[in-house]
Amino acid sequence: METKINGELTQFEQLVIDANGNQLITGLNGRQYLLDHDGDAALLNDPIIAHPLQLNQLTSLIEWLESEGSSINDALKIHVVSPTKVEVIGNLAKGGQRPCFAEVRAVVDSLDLESYLDQESMVIMLQSHFEENDDRNIILKVVSNLRDESIHQQTDDGVSQSVQINSGVASVDEVKVPNPVKLIPFRTFQEVDQPASKFIFRMREGMQSALFMADNNQWQVEAKNNIKRYIQQLEQETFGEIKYPVIA
Repeated sequence: METKINGELTQFEQLVIDANGNQLITGLNGRQYLLDHDGDAALLNDPIIAHPLQLNQLTSLIEWLESEGSSINDALKIHVVSPTKVEVIGNLAKGGQRPCFAEVRAVVDSLDLESYLDQESMVIMLQSHFEENDDRNIILKVVSNLRDESIHQQTDDGVSQSVQINSGVASVDEVKVPNPVKLIPFRTFQEVDQPASKFIFRMREGMQSALFMADNNQWQVEAKNNIKRYIQQLEQETFGEIKYPVIA
């Protein structure tokens, strides 16, 4: 079945099947159309960018904007979508879609939070996924020197836990772990400051321990603001002004 749209032929029936229910489809002519619930198609005069440029560093984004930004016929804006994703977007098109020209995704590892880990896994996570600070060092000392019988000898007032750990060949120290603890995980672009967050640290039998988030995800707001300030700083250094607005 062929349908003539705006003077151009396209195998529309097959395209509808391929669209799998999506409202945005691409014709054989390379143009894009929006389908409504009745199956009527409207041509988009400003087609959505099918494959935005994929980047992993914020500095690469500014380098690309310096190279190609002025050649794009659109009012470009930088949108900080999340602590790990930034997009370069344009104005809203007539079809109701907004083009995305470039996308930056941070390379970060996932954190095993809010689940109990064995001793070795917790030690590895603390050393490889968190910046060093006093609270991290206290927890690392406790977990590294923990023995199974220590958990049985712990005191717990519902807020903090105290355990006895081996501090030498023949000595035993009692260490009180404060709660909440302030830790700095690697959760956003390495180019910006990593926001600190409050965590609840808990231990249980079997030398298992866990970290539970206690800041209601406020770190995400701080991370997005850090990204915004960093991009604006790069723009000032590169263009002498904030040439492209940054929305966080």
